[in-house]
Amino acid sequence: MPDVITTSTQVPAGLDTFYDKVILRSATPKLVHLKGAQEATLDTKNGTIYKWHRYDDLTDATTPLPEGVDPDAQAMVNVSLTAQVAWYGTYLKITDVVDMTNQDPVLTIGAQKLGRNEGKTFDTLGRDILAATASQTNASGGINGSTPTEITRSDVDTVVETLLANDADFVAAGITAGVGQGTLPVRAAFWGVIKSTIVMDLEACVGFQGVQNYSAQGGIDDDEWGATGNVRWRFSSNARSTTDSPAIYPLPIYGADAYGTVNLGRTKNVVKGFDTAGSPLNRYATSGWIAPWACRILNDLFIHQLRVTAA
Repeated sequence: MPDVITTSTQVPAGLDTFYDKVILRSATPKLVHLKGAQEATLDTKNGTIYKWHRYDDLTDATTPLPEGVDPDAQAMVNVSLTAQVAWYGTYLKITDVVDMTNQDPVLTIGAQKLGRNEGKTFDTLGRDILAATASQTNASGGINGSTPTEITRSDVDTVVETLLANDADFVAAGITAGVGQGTLPVRAAFWGVIKSTIVMDLEACVGFQGVQNYSAQGGIDDDEWGATGNVRWRFSSNARSTTDSPAIYPLPIYGADAYGTVNLGRTKNVVKGFDTAGSPLNRYATSGWIAPWACRILNDLFIHQLRVTAA
């Protein structure tokens, strides 16, 4: 693969053109897919595999005990789940010409872009892990059909009933009724993720409640769109959609402890100046990030994917 270097071709000097020092905001998606994960840290010098433990419930003791006779003992059953940490990262290579002639603080801007790149990288990886859940339903007005339709309230309620039947716990606490005009209480809820291009379909669901009508506004992230019954929804342009015609949108809905992430120490921002980046003539500098990370579903019973199309 040829060496990729940021040169004055990509970042031209200001020269005699008018220079506006305000750096325009670039389009960036909401990063939502890791917000419900159980987070774990693998201590250094302890390998690259993290192991979670879960113990199954004991069998109900519904048989009356005969007088003077002890029942058979039960054994605790341990379920182990592992994740292999892998390393991810990227970097920029910036020439001395860019540094000397460009009026923008290119290395500073590059660091900001690298930070966004890191966030979106792990958001995308987490999104794809959630999409791999074995439990899914095609939207069809609450009936599990073979071809998805647009989202309806009955579809959402069907998923909620499935998760409740699997003893999944809510992850968002309820919000009690307030005194604000037009505000409503919000139920305890599972979290769902929806692609930003179909949020109007969500609003068409019976009983949809936008965040502006929550009785309390504290603690609401700017990526939350609203609630339908016992599901509160985050939105992102980075949420999944397929290339089918029509496109299918897999919407993960999950409870507590459905999936987990592992990191091994902190992300490193590695910056090498023109005198340390490896060029004999100090022709370029580099700036990048590298991080060890892993993610996996911890319990398929606590996450369900609702597959929908656009209205």
